[in-house]
Amino acid sequence: MSEVQNIVKHTLTIDDLQHLRMVSGASLSADGKLLAYVTTKVVMEENAHKDFITIIELSTKKEINVWEGSAPQWSPVANEVAYLADHNGVNYIWIYSADKAISKPLAPVYESHYFMGHLAIKNFAWSPNGQHIAYVSADAASIVETADDNVKVIDRLLYKTKGGRGRPLITDEALSHLWVADVNAGETRLITAGEYNEHSISWSPDSTQIAFVSNRSENPDNNQLHDLWSADLPSGNITRHTNNFGTVYQPAWSPDGRYIAFLATLNKVSTNDSPAEDTRLYIIACRDGSVRCLTHSPGHIFDRRIEQISWHPKADEIYFTAGSEGTTAIYKAGINAGDAEHVEGKDCHILEYAISQAGDTMCFISTDTTHLTEIFLHNSGTKTSRQVTNNSNSLLQQCHIQEAKTFWFKSFDDKHIQGWVIKPANFNAAEKYPLVLVIHGGPHNMFGYEFEERMQLLSANGYGVLFINPRGSSGYGQAFSNGCVLNWGGGDYKDLMAGVDTAIENNAWINADLLGVTGQSYGGFMTNWIITQTNRFKAALVDGGISNLVSFAGTSLYHSLMEAEFNGSAYDNFSLLWQWSPLRNVKNVTTPTLIVHGQADNEVPLSQAEEMYVALKKMGVESTMVQYTGEGHGWRPDLTPHNRYDLLQRTINWFGKYLVKTQL
Repeated sequence: MSEVQNIVKHTLTIDDLQHLRMVSGASLSADGKLLAYVTTKVVMEENAHKDFITIIELSTKKEINVWEGSAPQWSPVANEVAYLADHNGVNYIWIYSADKAISKPLAPVYESHYFMGHLAIKNFAWSPNGQHIAYVSADAASIVETADDNVKVIDRLLYKTKGGRGRPLITDEALSHLWVADVNAGETRLITAGEYNEHSISWSPDSTQIAFVSNRSENPDNNQLHDLWSADLPSGNITRHTNNFGTVYQPAWSPDGRYIAFLATLNKVSTNDSPAEDTRLYIIACRDGSVRCLTHSPGHIFDRRIEQISWHPKADEIYFTAGSEGTTAIYKAGINAGDAEHVEGKDCHILEYAISQAGDTMCFISTDTTHLTEIFLHNSGTKTSRQVTNNSNSLLQQCHIQEAKTFWFKSFDDKHIQGWVIKPANFNAAEKYPLVLVIHGGPHNMFGYEFEERMQLLSANGYGVLFINPRGSSGYGQAFSNGCVLNWGGGDYKDLMAGVDTAIENNAWINADLLGVTGQSYGGFMTNWIITQTNRFKAALVDGGISNLVSFAGTSLYHSLMEAEFNGSAYDNFSLLWQWSPLRNVKNVTTPTLIVHGQADNEVPLSQAEEMYVALKKMGVESTMVQYTGEGHGWRPDLTPHNRYDLLQRTINWFGKYLVKTQL
């Protein structure tokens, strides 16, 4: 028997989480022989997460080098990697030569804290000829001028930042513009200027133009009317390509220069947070400006939310990711009419991918309910994939990790809803176990086949875990995504309760008298809502949750969310917003409730937690509020490890106080 087989497994602990490593940012070298990727590690003694770049030789999996940095991108013509790392206290683009094993700083990147939306990318990119790198940055002077102001004079609408550790709460006056750095000379040049922000850049194949996205409407703070533009480097001319969409995202220039692909939504009233409208894939002809939608053409409807588009380097095909029924997979679509074709991904979540210059290989990063993020290589000829990293081996060899089993059920109106159940670790059919319902955020996010440490930790501590994609979730078509618009806490609440009932009916081991509920962001809102509608749950944990839609509309960074979800200005809709506010029904609550919240959260401001907490205390409900100083919204990577593990421990302790399993 091997040494691995002799290892005695234990249930997952919070200490185990400190040793988990996540991979991201996979990039293939121009010759396809080397792979660069990022590993994120917890450094407890520094109370920080740190990113390290690794380069490996694919034929042997031999490690070439490892150093601190993020966002690696190979040169299209040389064995050089551009990446981001600190340089004398400033974030810089660096160039690493794999042949010489040396790095040199190229250009500083200054971050404006003005929030342009979750899908706005402040990226950098090599020119196809390898001579320049374009990047998004603010001007250094604009950052310095506003950094140390003690008195903030506010005269703009979108004045809040995302908040969080290391970020100011009030935005600076800096603007994000396009810059180009000469790789050899090290000189930098400002490409765009003026009173607007630019982001999400893509080079033309002849290295003379850069496509980008910008909101140049009269009042960019009060709408999401982002359009597609391009800058001609020799002349300095700026060209506008779209003016009839709601919001444009993530342009990608075709390898032959004939088209620019992009994502877009059509609604003129949208939000910079979580729009209900699914993004569609479009191409615009550079010759005459004609636009076609590739995923919604007559007879060929791909009714899913499109993300992460990339052209095949040798064919008129565009690759993209999309979520469908819990799986996030890679698809491709031709530029002529035809159905989208599934490429890779089943019962998993593919987070990102990159295509080799030859077009014959794709590297992608995937996770599922029992495995951490891993890197795979997909051969387009054989249509097979092989695993490159073995990030999960140590965890799976040492810890019991429970698989999530999916099920479908009919809700109150016969709509089909998908959910998953995770059994408790060390499951014994002779015992009854408590169940915790976990609710996703958004509201238009999607639960599915990915590793989720909260759920695994709950399972390890003796709880069954239930998670569901109620109406409003993405991944089931546009009509389903619209299911909670004007109706937060209506049909989606009924879906969740029907899912709880079905899980109990189909799993004899669930103790229906010992139910808990928790959720983050919109999941926190729904947790607040649930405890005002029913007393069936014995304990609740609200994480970064909304309690009052009226006050949220005026205090959140996402004031546009209320307009998009509730049909226009909040000031015309107070009665509707109050109707769907948990605080309106707080007198019904008897459930013991733990409220956790980041003190520097501008997305769901701390006042949302305070309003609910004070009301619960006034009503005599057993409740506790925990504020995390300096932290922003939810389970983001910049949540410090100490606070992250404190939150997890409090989660286990809170449910442990009220949900105690019993023998049959």
